[in-house]
Amino acid sequence: MTGFGSGTYSNENLQVTIEIKAVNQRFLELSIRMPHAYLVLEDRIRNELKSVLHRGKVDVYVTVAELLCKEPQIRIDSANLTDCKYALDKVNEELFHEKTTLSQIISLTKDWFIQEPPKIDADDCWPVFFVALQASLNRVVQMREAEGLNIKKDLLLRADKIENIVHSIAERKDDIAAHYESRLRKRIISMFNEIKAVPDEERLLQEVAMYADKVDFTEEVVRFRSHVVQLRRILEENGDIGRQLDFLIQELNRETNTIGSKAADLDVTEYVLQLKNEIEKIREQIQNIE
Repeated sequence: MTGFGSGTYSNENLQVTIEIKAVNQRFLELSIRMPHAYLVLEDRIRNELKSVLHRGKVDVYVTVAELLCKEPQIRIDSANLTDCKYALDKVNEELFHEKTTLSQIISLTKDWFIQEPPKIDADDCWPVFFVALQASLNRVVQMREAEGLNIKKDLLLRADKIENIVHSIAERKDDIAAHYESRLRKRIISMFNEIKAVPDEERLLQEVAMYADKVDFTEEVVRFRSHVVQLRRILEENGDIGRQLDFLIQELNRETNTIGSKAADLDVTEYVLQLKNEIEKIREQIQNIE
C-alpha cells in the first residue's frame, strides 16, 4: 500500500527528521538512507519499521542536524609518522644534506594524521530518532488506512459480482445434462433407425446419468461460495490479512479452473472467463493489502 510520512523531533543536541515513502509491493523491502555517523541506529529503525509495516517497497530518509557541535577526535599514528620521517631523513641526508621538516612530510602524506568524528552514544540519541520515526510512521499508517477502506469497498463489490456469476453457473447444471441427453438421444435414434432397431431406453438413461455425474460441479460451486464468505469475513478483520487473502484467491482460482474443465458448455466457459477476470482484479488489489 502507498503512503508518505514525515516526522521531526529535537532535543538540546540533535534535530532528527525522518521521511518514509512506501509504494505497493507483495513483500517488504526496506531501504534506509542516513548519515554514516549514525548507522549504529539503523537496526533499531529497521526493527521498528518491521513491527508496523509488512508489505511494500519502503524508502526511509534520515536527516540529522547537530545543534551542539562536538570537537572531532584527533590522534597521531606515531608509528606511521616515524616511518615517513625515517624514509625522508635517509633521502635528505644522502642527496640534499638537510633535515626533514614536518611540512615536507605533510606535503607527501597525511595518513599518520587521523581525525575521527565524535563518537555517537546510541542510547542517548535513540529517543530523538524514535519520536521522529513514530510520527512519520503514524502518518504513513493513516494514509494506508484511508487507501485500505477504498480497496475494501472495491473488493466487497467484486465479491458480490463473482458470487452472482457462480450463481449463474450453478443454474446451468441441469440444462447441461438435459442438452447432452437431447443430443445423445437424437444420435442414437438416428443410428438405430438406419439398422431398423429399437434403442435401449434404460441404457440411454444410464449413459446420461454417467455424463451428468462426470460434469457435476456442485461441490466446486459450494466451495467457491464458501471462499467468498471467508473473503468477506477476512475483509472485516483487523491486523495482517494480506497473506490470508493470497491463499484464498488461489483457492478461488482452483475451483474456477475445475468448474471450467468439468462443464463442456459454452455458457459456463464464458462465465468462467468472467470469473477469472474478476479474480485477477481481486488478486491485484490484494497485493496492496498488509
